[in-house]
This record gives sequence, structure tokens and C-alpha cells, in this order.
Amino acid sequence: MVTDPKMDAVGCMFHQNPPVDEVPTASYPRISEKAVVGFNSLVIGDVTIADEVFIGFYNLIRADSASPFYIGPRTNIQDFVVVHSHPGQHIMVDGNKTAIYIEGNVSILHHSIPHGPLYIGSNTYIGHHVSIYGGTIGRNCVIMHHASISNYVTIGDNRYVAPGQIIETEEQANDLPQVPVKYRDLNAQIVEHYCRLGRAYKQCGHPLMS
Repeated sequence: MVTDPKMDAVGCMFHQNPPVDEVPTASYPRISEKAVVGFNSLVIGDVTIADEVFIGFYNLIRADSASPFYIGPRTNIQDFVVVHSHPGQHIMVDGNKTAIYIEGNVSILHHSIPHGPLYIGSNTYIGHHVSIYGGTIGRNCVIMHHASISNYVTIGDNRYVAPGQIIETEEQANDLPQVPVKYRDLNAQIVEHYCRLGRAYKQCGHPLMS
């Protein structure tokens, strides 16, 4: 696990957060040796990145206004993604306060902004340019490109958010349809690809991936 601040040869930076009232303890990220992090990605504060997580290029993961963050195994966060949380706000997971909790086997595509406090259940797909501001996203969901979810809504398991759809009330969240059959294997395919890709980067010692 990476526990010390560093700027490595490919420009990835892992660093402690500065203490503030909302996050009074300075913490370093904890990054599995089986995870990969790409060129110019920055991870700050109490962030746990589990086995076989793929963090691509130019991502920003900041646990400096609320913490901790957990990114579960086999999750892929592709490129130009910002992960942050509202100052001092939390959700409860297994009796513990957390700001961001990504259960695992989740795909977050390029240019998306998952903003906490936020829970994302396993096997959920989040497309390009998706904006999420607080809430709970269930398991096995598909949230398509350019969707917007706000106001701390709860989206149940197996729900589908269409491209560009705006969800800002619980009524809208409750009315979401089940994931169409044609998309039910979409996330599993993406997860499997990025796990293989991450292992390939590791095995060849690629100069743009740590």
C-alpha cells in the first residue's frame, strides 16, 4: 500500500490533506499495490484504493473537505474525473461515517463528477460527463452519458437513467425504469476490460502508469 506522499516518475501525486475544521487529521492515501494510477492523477487525503482499481489519466480525487473516501476493488475511474465531497458532510456505511463510498466493480467514465456525500453500489455504470451531487446510487444501475443527479436522492438497485436525464427529486428517482436488457452486461464488460488493461500496464512497466 502507498502510504507516503510522493510524486512518482509518471507525474502521479499522492499527498496528505491539510488539516481544517471539517477534516482535522492529516492523512495519506492508501493505495493497493495491485491498483494502477495514470499520468497526472492526483489523490489527496484519507482515500483507500482497493485491489485492481484502475485510475486513468488526469483525475483528481480530493478527500480534503470531507473524508474518508473508499474506492472498492475492480473499479475503473477513467480520465478527467473529479471526486470530491461537500465540506463536513457524510453518509453512514456499516455504522461508519464516510464521504465517498464506491462499493466495487463500478465504472466511472471520462469527465464525470461524482460528488459526495455519495454511495455507489457494486456493478453500476456511470457514463461520460455525468454529474452526481450527493445521494445513494444502488447496485446494478446504468446511468448514461450527460445525466444529472442532485439533491441527495436515493436511486434503487437495477435502475436506468437515460442520456441527459435530470433527476432531482425522490419521485423522479422512484419512477426510473429497470435497466434495459441490452445494457445489463455493459458494466461487467467494461470492468473486465479495465482489469485486464490495468494488469497489462503493470506487467509491462508502462512509463505512464504507476
